[in-house]
Amino acid sequence: MNKIEARVRKIIEEYSTAEPEDICENMGIITLSQPLPACVNGFTVRMNDIPFIVINSSLDYHQKRVTMAHELGHVVLHKGTNSIELSCNTSFCISKYEKEADTFAAYLLMYAELSAFEGYESLTVEELSRLAHIPVGMAQYIRDELS
Repeated sequence: MNKIEARVRKIIEEYSTAEPEDICENMGIITLSQPLPACVNGFTVRMNDIPFIVINSSLDYHQKRVTMAHELGHVVLHKGTNSIELSCNTSFCISKYEKEADTFAAYLLMYAELSAFEGYESLTVEELSRLAHIPVGMAQYIRDELS
């Protein structure tokens, strides 16, 4: 088990749910649905040390869940990190953070939809994507970690 999967399992156990919206509520994360440019699914910001997740209101149900789970991954895994500041002011590659947030979201939503981690190893990337309602790219991150 990798560290991101272990972190997801711990959160699910602590909050007795794998639903991103419920976890956000239990963690005191404010979630907002707002019109955003079409190229922006969502983002995370902290104000007065309170995390906010803003989701594009034009997304469908599954896209909103994936985006919320991804942004929750940033809150949990990258506390205190500002990817906009990093990309503008450093040479740090933020794609690592994006992949980690996607992997977090994939594990969380996989558990929410499949109700268990057991057995997912035998699923193809496409099956995992379809059953967990996650993009194929996210399912591929999990498959890559199993290799």
